[in-house]
Amino acid sequence: MAATGGFSNRVYRVEDIFDQTLYPRMREEPLLNEADELVIPVRKTGRPHFRRIGRASFGARLGRGENDPTHNQCVSLLHENLSSYKINRISISVYVFDDRGQYEEQVIFSTLAGTDYRWFMESTARVGFHDDRYIQPDLSGRDANKFFPTSSSPNVIIEVIRTHIPEETTFARLQELSKANTLVAFYFINERAEGSKINNFRVEDDHLTIRVSRYMVGGEAYVNGTPVFAQRPGETFSHWYGFLTNSFFADGMKQAK
Repeated sequence: MAATGGFSNRVYRVEDIFDQTLYPRMREEPLLNEADELVIPVRKTGRPHFRRIGRASFGARLGRGENDPTHNQCVSLLHENLSSYKINRISISVYVFDDRGQYEEQVIFSTLAGTDYRWFMESTARVGFHDDRYIQPDLSGRDANKFFPTSSSPNVIIEVIRTHIPEETTFARLQELSKANTLVAFYFINERAEGSKINNFRVEDDHLTIRVSRYMVGGEAYVNGTPVFAQRPGETFSHWYGFLTNSFFADGMKQAK
């Protein structure tokens, strides 16, 4: 087993542990093994080794990603715009309808003054959980100026949906996160498209706006400005997820065509 220096990127072998030149270098930086686990060198006569400290960064992944060119291009395009140095403000908005069916656009998230949002894509957007499981959203963002998300500066997850919806195990974790100041937005697209009539994005000067119609906040599913399809008292999560599959998600995919 080998270990890699966090600063130097130097690869240390087990036989280097008794090297009088290399051993002091090992002690100057954090060391990680191939599983991305923190290790320390142990100088045990006859059996030098790297001892693992703590746990691996990630265990088993929940759910699967979409292997679709349109999906992947859309994720990359959104990430490019979210991360662009030319963008000074990012908003997520929805349509809010009145009794006459007229609508206005309502902002439900914006990068406020004093926030510093950083955006991550796919493997760098992973979220780990206590049971050695993790999910890998398409896109995620957080305010680097805070250790924890708040209502005014929540974490943001964007799932681009092209060929299939989040699986039950993944959706359960997304709902869990949404209860802890995370806005989870579902962005539906059709083949060879980067938006649809129910969600799209636009750039005006230095302002990026992503409009969505389906999202989760506080554990509840929303369509535009209205909570919908709530889990009924006594209803199992699996049953509720099945209901959402045939309503919330099915309608989104149908309207994106």
